[in-house]
Amino acid sequence: MKKCVAILAPSEGWESICRPYKDSADFVFVPLFTSTPVDNAGFTDFLMNLSVSKFDSVVMTCPTAVRHSINMAIERGLLNRFLTSMSKVEVIVIGDRSAESARWNGLKVSSISPEASTESLIKHINNLPFRGNIALLRSDRGSNILPMALTDAGWKVTEVPVYSLQLKKSEDMEILLDRLENREIDALAFPTPSHADAFFFHLRERFEDVNPEGLFDDVAVAVLSHETKDKVDGYGVEVDIMPDKATAELLIKEIIKHL
Repeated sequence: MKKCVAILAPSEGWESICRPYKDSADFVFVPLFTSTPVDNAGFTDFLMNLSVSKFDSVVMTCPTAVRHSINMAIERGLLNRFLTSMSKVEVIVIGDRSAESARWNGLKVSSISPEASTESLIKHINNLPFRGNIALLRSDRGSNILPMALTDAGWKVTEVPVYSLQLKKSEDMEILLDRLENREIDALAFPTPSHADAFFFHLRERFEDVNPEGLFDDVAVAVLSHETKDKVDGYGVEVDIMPDKATAELLIKEIIKHL
């Protein structure tokens, strides 16, 4: 009987990674958020400064940041100008999924942080042979760790929130909690600390008057990075699986190996 692996993310970008293991496990994808663009004066200022070559580097922290940046440029009728301006700076993305999204949308990617973690991204950026003005295109709930570390290393940082995350209440989440309660889930994967916060919010809302941690007795809990492990640990749940490098491919491979 095949194992059931629940990944707390949309299928986009993950399904192709899981496909080689479909004979070993059934994969369930449970999105926890909806994202909306943050098209405001901050993005206007970013576009203007980008067009006059104020920035030396632009960091796009995930495929969602890429998608919303492109869509907002399209809505403003500035796509060609945006792509031209971006071609003149060092464009840095996290992992192959972000790189694929950026290239598909016409962006020239200069370098790729090899792991999907803040620690890896900081190290990657600070290994560049220069310092200068850098713009961070990311969520409006992004951690202060990244801009603080870059500022300490000599960068002049401009944060540009390009999307906002809202918790998504869905039938998929309710079904996942049902299956956890019925001991039908063999592994549960948390890609980021935000996914852990969202999941445990839903979990404790559902099991308000009981201790839900017992639901994980027979579940292999997997995380992508040290930041996410610390977050899950903080909720009193033991982490069983974490890859040596924070990549989606290695995470899935380690889950299958564990099971």
